[in-house]
Amino acid sequence: MDKPTNHETELDPIDERVYRLACQKFHLQSLYPYQELVIRTILERGGLYGDQRKRVSHRNQIVVLPTGSGKSVCFMLPALLLPGLTVVVYPLLSLMNDQGRRVEALGATAVFLRGGQSVVEREKVWSQLAAGTARFVITNPESLDNRSLLEKLSRFPISLMVIDEVHTVTQWGDTFRPAYLQLSGIIKRLKPDQVTTFTATASPRIIERITHILFDGKSPNLVKGDPDRPNISYRVVPSIAKMHDLEMLVRHAVSRPVVVFCSTRKRCESFAWELKRRVPELPIRYYHAGLDRREREATEAWFYESTEAILFSTSAYGMGVDKKQIRTVLHLDLSGDIESFLQESGRAGRDGNPAQSIVLVGWEEWLRSKQKNDGSPFNRLVSAFRQHSRCYREALLDLMGFQNETCSGCDVCDNSVLDEADGTRQILTLCRWYPLRFTGEEASHVLAGTRATPYCSRIDQANPFFGVLESWKVDDIKEAVESLIEQGLLNKHRKLWWKGRISAKFSRTT
Repeated sequence: MDKPTNHETELDPIDERVYRLACQKFHLQSLYPYQELVIRTILERGGLYGDQRKRVSHRNQIVVLPTGSGKSVCFMLPALLLPGLTVVVYPLLSLMNDQGRRVEALGATAVFLRGGQSVVEREKVWSQLAAGTARFVITNPESLDNRSLLEKLSRFPISLMVIDEVHTVTQWGDTFRPAYLQLSGIIKRLKPDQVTTFTATASPRIIERITHILFDGKSPNLVKGDPDRPNISYRVVPSIAKMHDLEMLVRHAVSRPVVVFCSTRKRCESFAWELKRRVPELPIRYYHAGLDRREREATEAWFYESTEAILFSTSAYGMGVDKKQIRTVLHLDLSGDIESFLQESGRAGRDGNPAQSIVLVGWEEWLRSKQKNDGSPFNRLVSAFRQHSRCYREALLDLMGFQNETCSGCDVCDNSVLDEADGTRQILTLCRWYPLRFTGEEASHVLAGTRATPYCSRIDQANPFFGVLESWKVDDIKEAVESLIEQGLLNKHRKLWWKGRISAKFSRTT
């Protein structure tokens, strides 16, 4: 982790109280320079550090630090010293619950403001705040976007307001979480002494938009660390049959625990069930916002405790997966932009030990990229993985506005780039040697070596390609054939007696 620029020479030795708390409450022997910087700025603004008559020029902060770098210490430690409340805003209930456990571990008290609370539960919250027994208020944007709640909460002095995972303001505010766009008004209503926001991933474009939405364009103090995670190696697997490739990776090529990111709840559930059917000996579950609270909490507890778990999660719910010992993050569907990808892949190796990020790139990504303009966030991310002559780590960091000098692990630098998807050569070669001989269904059974089927005659069973993909499921070969048709590498004829039969384009060599 690089030291924050333009600040090192300004730092005085951190107050002894801070070091004592870091040791006693957080079990830390020392603090990183960027942690000292953020903590010092918060305490100076609160009048508890240095000259109390002097207030720092920047009232608010945007802190961009990689996952697993100790961001929570940056606000939890000073919150124990500040006189007023610390209000922490999270995007997900799982993160709220996790923060509540951390506060409890410190010997402090937190109250929750969230949807679905009864009148009695809310009254208990206000009573605790009035009695001064709670130092932390843990909530989400939707709960704060309530005039009555804001009116009651604003009666209490708020020393610090924290917005965690602040990149979601721009990613979700314009779509399914409009309450995020109301946070600027909420801040004005609550009048906290200061606001500090945190994220693991934010490009200059995202930082500019956060500044505009939350702070009316007034530049906050920016603390930005190097987003590189050197303990994570990056691997790209081209795929024409994602279920097959996922099974092979899980069986032979990945270290567990594993998180598999999917684009939708339906894909999350269907792939989890299918993999469980194929590999019943492995513990496999899925996790997304559509589960009820009890089921989510049970899945979280199961995943935290298991060393072999494979957890399928939606991309939108990936931030709720908070386990330090995840060894592999696998993207079944590529993220929508660089910030989301680094956020999700950064779930791996939070304990600092070696981990890997694997991306399955299939015809879905190819089709999706064609539907977007070249400068779209998704296409910029896809381009980072298409340039097989350029280090993946270098390309990813370049999208974040950082330069990388060395690579600690990727396909390109390890000379292990896969030029084509598994199964491609066998399918294309069969269709070149026997053009218009088979339909996609028939070709799949021939390649799989299926004997007890009307699709394979005795002549077909004597075909030199019979059974060359015998380790594959027939349905996976069908998916691969359709993928090659979508990519234009196979022709599917639709006229006269050739209808439904396939042939290969002759532009590729065998």
